[in-house]
Amino acid sequence: MAGHRAPGPGMLLWASGGVAALVLVLGVNGTLSAWTSAVIGNNTNTVATAAAVILQEVGPSATCLSSSGAGNSFTCTTINKYGGTTTPLNPGSSQVTDVVFSNVGSSPASSFVLTTGSCTQNPTAGTGTPPAANICTNADLTVAISCSNGATYSAGSAWIDLVSAAGAPGSIPATLTHTATLAAGASFTCRFTVALGAAASVLDQGITASQPLTWTLNK
Repeated sequence: MAGHRAPGPGMLLWASGGVAALVLVLGVNGTLSAWTSAVIGNNTNTVATAAAVILQEVGPSATCLSSSGAGNSFTCTTINKYGGTTTPLNPGSSQVTDVVFSNVGSSPASSFVLTTGSCTQNPTAGTGTPPAANICTNADLTVAISCSNGATYSAGSAWIDLVSAAGAPGSIPATLTHTATLAAGASFTCRFTVALGAAASVLDQGITASQPLTWTLNK
């Protein structure tokens, strides 16, 4: 046809060279595709939490757990170890309360510690008519604390290092420590005997005494 020339040898050579280059690039890229990722799997990534001691306290009508509070520390307001005020003590009478403690954690404990707070009373000693006696210190009111292994108190196997001779609440040592190992799941019972002496003065009447107690189970 007029105005058009048949492709010359040079043009044919250029076209065939372009096709060859395209085939070569595809071929190289296909070979390199197997090297674009590398994989290592880790299937043994583990972590463990430490075993802990947890103190459970079971009283006549309630149960408290140290784990109920932040930091494994809880203030139990439902177990009155001194017997309460429902039946006031008369001279020569007493009341006994047994409380069972257990290590319900998964670690054995190395010690069990009782820390006593200050004894307070109402009315304040020396106030009123006649003036109220100081039953926190005068030994007319006595508190005895004794603990033994097991879920039932046994006077014959009481812990020697956690026994308070009967005395006024204010005379109980600030700290009493039992240092024997207490296994996970072990129970121990503490008995509280509160008594008003038969020779108690009339000045001891109508007084309410209170004392905080803190129990610590150490790993």
